[in-house]
Amino acid sequence: MVGEAATNANQKRIRDTEWDAVQGHIKPGGKFLDVGCGTGYCMLKAKELFNCEVFGIDPAPLAAGVGRYQNDTGLTITKGSAEDIPFGDKLFDTVYCSHVLEHTTDSAKSLEEMSRVMKDDGTLIIGMPTATMASIALVTDIMFTSHFRFVNFFFAPFINTGKIRFIHVFFPPSHSYEDKTVFNDIKNYTVKKWSEKVAASFEIKETLLPLVYPYPEYRQFFKPFKSDKYSSSVFFICKKKK
Repeated sequence: MVGEAATNANQKRIRDTEWDAVQGHIKPGGKFLDVGCGTGYCMLKAKELFNCEVFGIDPAPLAAGVGRYQNDTGLTITKGSAEDIPFGDKLFDTVYCSHVLEHTTDSAKSLEEMSRVMKDDGTLIIGMPTATMASIALVTDIMFTSHFRFVNFFFAPFINTGKIRFIHVFFPPSHSYEDKTVFNDIKNYTVKKWSEKVAASFEIKETLLPLVYPYPEYRQFFKPFKSDKYSSSVFFICKKKK
């Protein structure tokens, strides 16, 4: 793993590129909700660049995201989950949700909640990791964490590292589920499957593939690049169903 400063710089570059891909769909001066906002980095961008009235929710405010090592954004972030958004109906012009849906306990309920709090003419901007990202995670974990997983499993009783599941000694864990492997993500993080899941609750207007990038926490074994066919994340620009 790389240090805190390098991790933050890597993640900032990624989030900035994703933001650049979607920012044209944010309503200037409107009410902006970031679901799973972490430190509120994108809230700050919406406020400073588009003069939005910003709101954010997260089950663990300030614990993740760009600037997570600083924990001082000056923003008010409400503790809450995507499955039960603590705001009233039809309040927001833009609902933004980045790299959150894959962590929810009920993705369908989460999407319903985002639709509920969004104005009838509002926009949902939602992004998730792809099978490309999961494949990169597989290679990354094999390269950089295999020895940690081996030691953690076989020597945890002696060195207090925290025991892991036997299957994860050989196959890296899933990004979404503690009891599954990364192969679950490679299978289920396809753009087609994410599209079907989002389309059950929203009308998808545009699909964006911002960037192929390595995991920010590890040594960067290739430089981020843009591709017409592949991306480490996919973003959908959505409207409410009529």
